[in-house]
Amino acid sequence: MTMKTGRAFIGALLCALFQFLTANSAEAAARVVEIARGRSWVSPYWGYSSPKIVSDGRAYYTAGLWGPDPDSSAGVLYKYDGAAWHEGAHLPDIYQPVTMVLDRQGRLIAAHTAQSKPVRIYRSNVPGNIDELDRLPSPPDMKNAYYIGIAIREDTLYLAYLVTPEYSMFLSSLNLTSLEWAPSRLVCPGQAEHKPKTAWTYPILFPTKEGLHFVASNAPDGGEGNTYNQVWYLFYPNGAQEPAVREMVAATPMGHMSYATDLAVDASGTGHILFLWNQRKYGEPLPPDSPPPGLYHAWRDGTSGVWQRARLLPSGYAGFFQSDRDLIAAAASNTAFLWQGPREGWKTAGPLCETSQMPGAPGFWDVISPASGSDLSKGLAIVTDSLMPAEDGQPQERVLWAILPE
Repeated sequence: MTMKTGRAFIGALLCALFQFLTANSAEAAARVVEIARGRSWVSPYWGYSSPKIVSDGRAYYTAGLWGPDPDSSAGVLYKYDGAAWHEGAHLPDIYQPVTMVLDRQGRLIAAHTAQSKPVRIYRSNVPGNIDELDRLPSPPDMKNAYYIGIAIREDTLYLAYLVTPEYSMFLSSLNLTSLEWAPSRLVCPGQAEHKPKTAWTYPILFPTKEGLHFVASNAPDGGEGNTYNQVWYLFYPNGAQEPAVREMVAATPMGHMSYATDLAVDASGTGHILFLWNQRKYGEPLPPDSPPPGLYHAWRDGTSGVWQRARLLPSGYAGFFQSDRDLIAAAASNTAFLWQGPREGWKTAGPLCETSQMPGAPGFWDVISPASGSDLSKGLAIVTDSLMPAEDGQPQERVLWAILPE
């Protein structure tokens, strides 16, 4: 399988953000801040499924990935203290990029994959430190891991991962007090002998006090067409070994896209999913009466259990931001949308940042999430990257940048 290719908008306070959104202002209240630049074989933000930016309320944290190929690449931790981004620890032997959360003490936890090896997990020894890390154990029953998704709630770190060559997806959890892993449970057995394959990828995890919400996208032609044909939603009540809900939210024929980019759970317990739907890469066109291609929002009615869908954009991708009372979709097209409920739908709420501040077109795109253990009180924050134009036959330079509150 290969990667799926592809600011922070905000007022200083959530009320300022809300006023900006509802006023439909055309002036963005955020700034673009460059993180780092260099050359890498892949985006450090590859994959929309797992947190790439976190905040403890005092600083922001993210990670880069630098190197010309997987065998020589290293991850790098970064911290923004309000004045500048500072470079921290280097993480060697990295394949798929670093994903991160914060524990209840505010210590950074960073995880990444290594080729043909178990996941690697590190934790800062004290809050705010990105230079000195302790290695945490990998699940003892894990032989290798790809397409990881992580999330945190209280003292539990949740981890979903795909195992090769079977392409089966598993779910486990780590007690951060005892550092003991629960036995990995099989979420979806893989099937890679013939197409369409069964290979759940890019798991998105969202734990709540009731249980764990789980979304994944199936890759039926990985290594060849590299499309995604199904979006699945699962819910594991606390203590349950099997999901109480297992539902397919969207599907397309192989060669067309059904791919989840984010998951949120609102205060009422309603699950919300952003996903690409009906984009054609190859194969016969869809029937004329099919829903048009685009970026869609799906939400699950808590009473009926029926998924409702609404088209947000004709193209592009986005991530959710949740304030205390609002659900916002931040789109890579530099647009914010405010969810007003099933009856009113989405309201366009202006740009995320000044377009002139962007170093280039955004690549992968990650919006800060409560599932990362982050302090969201300062509002929406986003990390992304851009490739600069090639010069004199040299490899393209990659710029990492963030949209952060003023």
